[in-house]
Amino acid sequence: MWVCMEFIRDFIDRYYRGHRDRIFRKTEDDPEVAHEQFVKLACRIHSFRLERLLLNCSENQLKPRFEISNAAGFNKNGTIPPQFLHYLGLDRVVVGTVTYDAYPGEPRPRIKRYPNTNSMVNWMKLPGIGARAVADAINEHGNHGVPVTINLMATPGKKGDEMLSDLDETIKATRDLPHVDRYELNISCPNTHTSGNATDARNGYQQNLSAMLNVVEQAIKINQDIYVKVSPDMLFEDVKTIIHVSCAYSVAGFTTANSTTEHKPLYITSPPNQEGKGGATGAAVYSKSRLIQERFDKELDSYRDYNAHLIACGGIDSPDKARARTDSNRVIGIQVFTPLIMKGPGLIRELRAA
Repeated sequence: MWVCMEFIRDFIDRYYRGHRDRIFRKTEDDPEVAHEQFVKLACRIHSFRLERLLLNCSENQLKPRFEISNAAGFNKNGTIPPQFLHYLGLDRVVVGTVTYDAYPGEPRPRIKRYPNTNSMVNWMKLPGIGARAVADAINEHGNHGVPVTINLMATPGKKGDEMLSDLDETIKATRDLPHVDRYELNISCPNTHTSGNATDARNGYQQNLSAMLNVVEQAIKINQDIYVKVSPDMLFEDVKTIIHVSCAYSVAGFTTANSTTEHKPLYITSPPNQEGKGGATGAAVYSKSRLIQERFDKELDSYRDYNAHLIACGGIDSPDKARARTDSNRVIGIQVFTPLIMKGPGLIRELRAA
C-alpha cells in the first residue's frame, strides 16, 4: 500500500512541476482562477475520501521539531478540507484572514506572479465571505483532527469601537469550531486602508494593538492561544513597542512576517499595477522577514519572564532557508504560501525530509 501511495504522490509532484508554467500562462490574466480550481479539486478529492491514497507519503510520518502550516491567504475562507491539507503534508491549517463582515476586496485581477524570481504581489485588501460563513464552511469538514489557526482582522474601513466589536464577533463566531486552538491577529496587511481609503493602516493597527489584544484575550477560550502577525517593514522601535504591549496580555508568540511594500527590481521586474501597489511575497520578502524575525528574537532575550514563541513566514522555499529560519529555539513553526504556489506540493515533502 505504501509503495502505491508513494508512486501516486511522486506522480502528482512531478505533474505539477512539469505543468506549472502552462497553468501560469493559462491563468496569467487572473491568477486567482488557478487557486479557485485547486480549491474545487481539493474538495472533490475529499468528497470521495481519496486524499490519503493520492497524497500520503513517507515524509508525512516524519515529525520535524517545528510545525509546518500554510500562511494566511491560502485557505482564506476555510473551504479547503483540513484532511486534504494534512495529507499534503501540513501539521496545521491557517484559515483567513477572516473579517466579521463579508468583504469584496479590490476588483480583480489583484495578483501578479513573478515565476522567474519565485515571487508574487497582491493588492487584494482582505476579501472574504465573512466570519459566520467561514464558520459554516469549517463545520462542514466535521471532526477532522487537524489543529486550526484563525487569522483575523476587522473588516476594512472600520475603526474605533466598531473595529473592536468586529474582532469580538469574529472570535465568537469561530471559537467553538472543532480544533480551533489559535488566533493570529493580523496587524500587518499592507493592502488595508483606513475608513478614508487613503493610507496604509498598519501603523494604525500597531497603535491600537493594546485595545485589540484586550478584546481578543477576553473573547477566546482558555485553551486557545493568541499570536500576532507582524510586518517586515517595521522599524526596530516598532518591534520593541509590539513586544512591550504584547507581554501585558496572553500573547503566545509572533508570526514573522507578512508581505512587504518594498518592491526590489531584483524580484519584482515590473509594476504589479499602474499605481505600483501591493504586498510582495515569496523570495521578494525573504530577507526582510528573516531580519524582522531576528530582531524579535533578539529583543525577546531581554524579557526573562516572557517566553514568547516565533513562527517563521516569508519566502521559505528550500530546506536551507527553513534551517536558517528555525535555528532559534523560539521558533515553533514555519508557514508557506507563495513558495508552495511556485514549487508545488513537493516542497512540503522536502521541508519535512530535511
